[in-house]
Amino acid sequence: MTSPIRLSDLLRARSPSAAPVELLLDSWPAVEDVVLAHSGNARQDLADAASALPPIAGAIADRRALAAAVLTPRGDVCFADADYLALFPESADLRPLLRRALREGPVVSLVEGAAGAAFTAWIGDACAAGRWPLGPEAAQALHAGQDRLAVVVSAPSRSSELARRAARALDLSALEARLAEALLFAPNLEVAAADAGVGRETARDALRRINAKAGVRRTPELVARLIAIMCVVGDPGVDQPGGDDALAETAFGLTPGEARVAALVARGATAPETAQALGLRPETVKTHMKAVLQKTGARGAKDLARLLVEARELVAVASAAEPVLGQEEGGGRLRVVAALDGVRRVALIDYGPYDAEPVLVFHGAAAGRRIPEGFRQRLIDRGLRPIIVQRPGFGLSDPATDDYAATGAADIAAVIERLRLRQVRMLARDTGIPIALRFAADFPGLLGRAVLLNPHAPVHLVQEHAGLGAAIQRHLLRNPELVAASAELLRRQVTTRLLEQVLDKVFSDLPLDADALADPAIREFLIRDIQALCARSGRGFASEHAVYANGWRPPAGLGDHGWTVILSGEMPGQLDPAWLGAPGLRTVRLTGAGVLPQFTHAEALADLVADA
Repeated sequence: MTSPIRLSDLLRARSPSAAPVELLLDSWPAVEDVVLAHSGNARQDLADAASALPPIAGAIADRRALAAAVLTPRGDVCFADADYLALFPESADLRPLLRRALREGPVVSLVEGAAGAAFTAWIGDACAAGRWPLGPEAAQALHAGQDRLAVVVSAPSRSSELARRAARALDLSALEARLAEALLFAPNLEVAAADAGVGRETARDALRRINAKAGVRRTPELVARLIAIMCVVGDPGVDQPGGDDALAETAFGLTPGEARVAALVARGATAPETAQALGLRPETVKTHMKAVLQKTGARGAKDLARLLVEARELVAVASAAEPVLGQEEGGGRLRVVAALDGVRRVALIDYGPYDAEPVLVFHGAAAGRRIPEGFRQRLIDRGLRPIIVQRPGFGLSDPATDDYAATGAADIAAVIERLRLRQVRMLARDTGIPIALRFAADFPGLLGRAVLLNPHAPVHLVQEHAGLGAAIQRHLLRNPELVAASAELLRRQVTTRLLEQVLDKVFSDLPLDADALADPAIREFLIRDIQALCARSGRGFASEHAVYANGWRPPAGLGDHGWTVILSGEMPGQLDPAWLGAPGLRTVRLTGAGVLPQFTHAEALADLVADA
């Protein structure tokens, strides 16, 4: 008797192409069959497949955070961009690293720049550098001679533009912004105060305000927070095996013991706290830190924090399946505010104008971090101020550590408080409904009118209907133990090519959406949106689906918020929204709309939000 095929066998069949998730696109019925037959092993099979993939698929980094050059093995500069020349006004002696890269392959290591400041550099030959989206001049120089090497340096802290963006995200005043930027490289607060043009006591008061806005206790944490915002990628190292410990070992040449101490100190721990956490004597911690500073060239804990975050950014982009460099577009102001507990961070994009009526626009299960320009303009034309809050575990928002829906609802309340709003309208969609309803139940006084777009019903009510996306989602929601493993497998493969395949297959049954997706601008908008929303981790996607998988039902006692439900007319399986239990509920069917009404029906959707 032939034994039935297992999921691990199917996934291995895809390993040569390094895209096991393509099984979900090409052979979902077969995957569903084997998962049902071997449900006990499926989670481990998915986790094993994910661990064999790059930690990040489409890593998006701001070009201003990186500097690039092309060198010969002798260290002669064949090409250097302006940022590289600013970091190394005199050619740095990289010959040992250049020779090592030729001999062993790509190298990530510390290099010394202007005024003795240390930075992290990636060095590799033309073949290895082929995956970096270098400019045409750099690419030409790289291939113009034999054994030439590309050097890419992570230095977001040297960009005043990125520093200003981080300051705006944390809502720092002009004085606070100057001091925060000065702290990135100043050896102490006194020097930073002089650089910022203020007195020491004024600087101390300003630093207390900055730390409160950033939600940190000490300056190393502040520096790490600032650079993480500058880098866009966020904190990918936090969720990776070994995290900063492994990074400090490989990139900085530290011993395992030194690396563990360095990682904790860079996160703001004092020597006694580090000793207690690692079970070491305080004298041992001091000895390790002395070696760390000597090996890295860091001038203290604050500088070490800068180096670790900049190295994390570089390694994330260098190890991604598809590095994507550019300057983020799309308008709006990125903000990062403290959650109600004062510990977690909540990210949002505020489109203004600030004197208009605020409306919270929810992103979807994997897209919608930004609002399409047409929809944004129509909301503003109707006197509204769209604000997108990134739910726990999505984008730059920290994951929830407890009840996901309650945490998400509290995050919305925190945003309203931090932005000094009195009350907001709400446009929530698909799997964001549990947080939307929990917010209405827990903070009724903060919510005005509420609109729900294609709300995803509880699992016990979901009807069976065709379509790849519906089939995959249906199975995940009925198998809670598979949600996190599946989410991580998907996250590690969201390259442009794969996302195009997914979008084409998911929307193939909806002609209007398929036509919209044929527009290159819409296609690129969605792809970059998904990559940015899921670059840091898959925890948001996993946690949100786990809420449904674990039997979520709407809370009782919802108040009257002029509830309006909008159902896209072309989406199959839409239920009577009476299951929401909201008082005074009215239902509107958006004729001809599918999954992308923000693109295809922007005018009608904006009218409904404004008129609710």
